[in-house]
Amino acid sequence: MQLLVAAGLGVATAAVYTTLAPWLGVWQALPLTLAFLATGGLAAAAWRRKQPAFLEIGSDFLAAWSGDGACLAAGRLAGASQWGAWLLALVVEQGARRTTILVAADAIPAETFRMLAVRARSAAGR
Repeated sequence: MQLLVAAGLGVATAAVYTTLAPWLGVWQALPLTLAFLATGGLAAAAWRRKQPAFLEIGSDFLAAWSGDGACLAAGRLAGASQWGAWLLALVVEQGARRTTILVAADAIPAETFRMLAVRARSAAGR
């Protein structure tokens, strides 16, 4: 996923440069393009830090923790959506606030993914 984000950022940076270069000139478009690349890189790094690294699954409770130990979401499993056997979108309810967590099938063991999908479907039916 991170490779796809980096490739997308590279394509977007090239598009910005090819759009600005004819109007501003080659050398004047370069600082704006580099600023775009830096902004996109910082946003991608912030997105990467906010990704869940650990999941704690209870009977009616789900908590997601980042790699540095910060709790990203904790609460009752309120619903889910599943795209085939590849991706599971979980909705965690924390009082009035809802957070969506995306879980790729290859990110966790297959049995855990199936168990999480079953619990999510039963939570969505409530």
